[in-house]
Amino acid sequence: FHEIDGLITNTPGLALVTFYADCVPLYFVDTKNKAIGLSHSGWRGTVGKIGKKTVASMKEEFGTSPKDIVALIGPSICVDCYEVSEDVANEFYNIFTKDQCRDILYKKENNKYQLDLWKANYYILLNAGIPAENIHTSGVCTACNHELLFSHRASKGMRGSLAAFLTIKNNID
Repeated sequence: FHEIDGLITNTPGLALVTFYADCVPLYFVDTKNKAIGLSHSGWRGTVGKIGKKTVASMKEEFGTSPKDIVALIGPSICVDCYEVSEDVANEFYNIFTKDQCRDILYKKENNKYQLDLWKANYYILLNAGIPAENIHTSGVCTACNHELLFSHRASKGMRGSLAAFLTIKNNID
């Protein structure tokens, strides 16, 4: 599928796959209804609250309750490596509270900002109803670990991708 940033399923053995180049992979596992979701959340997807939309789609399709979801904010660019312009920062100021923005954005003297996509997605997942203890962050930065993981920023725009995979195991008797 092209131009799709989120996938959900409850079919065992069907692998969900999404691609990244510093953006945030969001993994969702409904432990009660045996359903999963996988979403691509760059800055635009984060502003668009793709994580919350994924939870809503899982609820609609599979009866998922957010309290039954375990979520992972996967390897992606960290706040120390992710500098954005003021127009991008303003998109975050428009959708997050002032207190949240103090955690998400750090203004620099050059009128640029450091953006914390991990924290922004954490707030979105909390707002979607996922309990804090069910939200985990990998803490692995693609740019800091560019020897192991592809990073668009660290490679200065050379093309490449990372992929996230998630599936429900088939029952083994």
